[in-house]
Amino acid sequence: MSRVSVSRIHEYGVIGAGALSKSLIGQLPHKSRQIGCVVGASFRVASRMANSLRAGQPARSVDELDASPVILFHAPAIQVPAMSLLLAEARIQWKDKPLIFCDCEVPLAMMERFRSLGASTALARQFGVVGTLVVEGTGPALAHARRIAADLRLRAIEIPGGSGGLFAAAQTLATSALTPLINRAADMLRACGLRDKVAVQMASALFQQTVQEYGHSGRQSWAWHVRQPDAEQIEAEIVAVSGPFQGLFRQLILSGFDDFEKHEAVAAQLRKNGTG
Repeated sequence: MSRVSVSRIHEYGVIGAGALSKSLIGQLPHKSRQIGCVVGASFRVASRMANSLRAGQPARSVDELDASPVILFHAPAIQVPAMSLLLAEARIQWKDKPLIFCDCEVPLAMMERFRSLGASTALARQFGVVGTLVVEGTGPALAHARRIAADLRLRAIEIPGGSGGLFAAAQTLATSALTPLINRAADMLRACGLRDKVAVQMASALFQQTVQEYGHSGRQSWAWHVRQPDAEQIEAEIVAVSGPFQGLFRQLILSGFDDFEKHEAVAAQLRKNGTG
């Protein structure tokens, strides 16, 4: 049986690089019968990826993806441009063909390029919350992305097209950008004489409590949602913080007053003190 005829009886063709077996593609429950041709930067790479997936057949040409009803794409960020170019230059009838980028970040310009060729595109990626998958796209590709979520028994969190960057920013704010703040709180507790392990545990507990309370009550969980804080007490806390972090600490506190539109007089006093 030829590779083309094999591709025709499989739902997905795959193109990519890196650890496909650890991506959504590798987690498909029926991948051995779902995946047809597998394309890499070379036939050798494609063979290695097919072996790691334990599914599909390595393709010698990216053109073989034309026979696949749906194309799945995965690659590390550094390899996304080259693999995208390889795919865009292939002889593929793109009209309404679903192209799903799985567990990778794809620049908007690349998405637009495939759409201009006629493809239906979608993004599907895991983002650290167990049991959920964020999907973004339109048309047939979005429908197939939803199906992938269903096959994996994951809840699909659908976001509007073009909002992937903002979603990623929210994820970064809640993860990578938050970790230094937890570490800073632990440092402050160490400076108060707490042993390292105790400082880390207490800082973690305080942040966890805040997260839990927000999950239960939302913005009403903010400590000053109703009770007006004392501006002098807050200023004393800000002054107690040494170094460059003092200015950021002030801004973080002020952002709460701004976001929740509370206690304008207190916020005004803290701003005035900060510019003095």
